Amino acid sequence: METGKTSGTTSLLSKKVKIEGNIQGDEDLRVEGHFKGTIKVVGDFFVGQSGVVEADVEADNIVIQGQITGNVLARKQLEIQSSGQLLGDCQAKSIDIREGAIFEGRSSMIRSSAAPAGSTASSSTSAQSEAKVNPK
Repeated sequence: METGKTSGTTSLLSKKVKIEGNIQGDEDLRVEGHFKGTIKVVGDFFVGQSGVVEADVEADNIVIQGQITGNVLARKQLEIQSSGQLLGDCQAKSIDIREGAIFEGRSSMIRSSAAPAGSTASSSTSAQSEAKVNPK
């Protein structure tokens, strides 16, 4: 996963913490506990194996080892690792779903493209698919 920041600052929601509300920030966020609400970060978002997130999430890169119930927008890459679960729709430039991961929702690839001069086309197009990925 590529990162675009040099600060190296990461906020942590630890295993025994439960929070409900909205989170916005300009740094990475790691959730090992339970969060319910909305998350919008200019940075990377990581859900550890013990993490449970009930939220719509927007971040540069998103890595899921735990569970997210809600829609996600990864401006760059979404990675659902083998222990991860995403129950909701996702949009990303790159999507990596590992064997054993669970994904139930629709995916939409974000593609940047330059529109010809004078065109009214939007600067991004999407390819959509529906998926239900469950381990055997």
